[in-house]
Amino acid sequence: MKKDAVIAIVIIAIVLAVTYGLAVIKPDLKPLVSKPYSTAAVGERPSGHVILRVNGEPVTEEEFAAVFSQLPEETQRQYSNPQGKSAFAEEMVRYKLLEQEARRLGVDHDPKVAAVVSADRMNILASAVAQKLVAKPTEQAIRAFYDKNKSSFDSVEVSHILLAYQGSMAPPRPGHTAPPEPQVVAQAREIVKQLRAGANFATMAVKYSDDVGSVERGGDLGTFGRGQLPPEIEGRIFSLKDGEISDPTPSRFGVHIFLVRRHGTQPIEQVRNAIAARVRNQNTLDRVENLRRAATVDFDTKVFPEMQKVTKKPS
Repeated sequence: MKKDAVIAIVIIAIVLAVTYGLAVIKPDLKPLVSKPYSTAAVGERPSGHVILRVNGEPVTEEEFAAVFSQLPEETQRQYSNPQGKSAFAEEMVRYKLLEQEARRLGVDHDPKVAAVVSADRMNILASAVAQKLVAKPTEQAIRAFYDKNKSSFDSVEVSHILLAYQGSMAPPRPGHTAPPEPQVVAQAREIVKQLRAGANFATMAVKYSDDVGSVERGGDLGTFGRGQLPPEIEGRIFSLKDGEISDPTPSRFGVHIFLVRRHGTQPIEQVRNAIAARVRNQNTLDRVENLRRAATVDFDTKVFPEMQKVTKKPS
């Protein structure tokens, strides 16, 4: 992406605010005629299909799409039809006019502005090249990661009975009032005694649980993998054996009674995309570290007093 597009992206928020203010206030302004100027100092321009020109300066389809992609999703949806595309093109013209004024007034040479543009350019290029440096992981690499880290893909089928207390995130069932937490914990202990004595869990869930989302399924919450539950709940659930019922477990939602029906392992089909992303990220980090080890870096020790001057030459 060229520098011009980066500057345009930086000022989108400003332009939107300005255009919104003009639409609301509607001041009596006379139109100003913009004059063409030389673009010799702009630098290398991107190739591509030119879809509009502003004072003779071309805007390619790729530039237009790049700026559009930086808008919030809701705004993109508003501009998604042909009329919206034309309306956004008008906004793009205003972006380019402000960008041109910035160059004419030398704003792009202001150290602070130049630093922001440079930082954005660095981020954009670093992100783009990261996709090129590392190939998409092979099926063999994904399978090897899965086999090596199977414990990370533990899963558990779980049911619960949830009792709401005063101030908990879960409201009580219609027609009921949530008691104070100590009273709810005491009630939960009595329910646990009955369950461990042989009472049917699904029946007790229908009778007592305040979780309307699971009560019709007898308290069945489904299957969860590691990292999918709040930490204070996950640790308790994964420590239970198959068929074991937990002690009362308070959380911000209420007081839980868990039944672990079965432990298992998430099949590779369910986690293939997540594994591919993790493998690619790690490969990228490894590649970056190789580049770092081969780089020559000189630190200003006045700015970084704890950093020794690095003069390592590429091998």
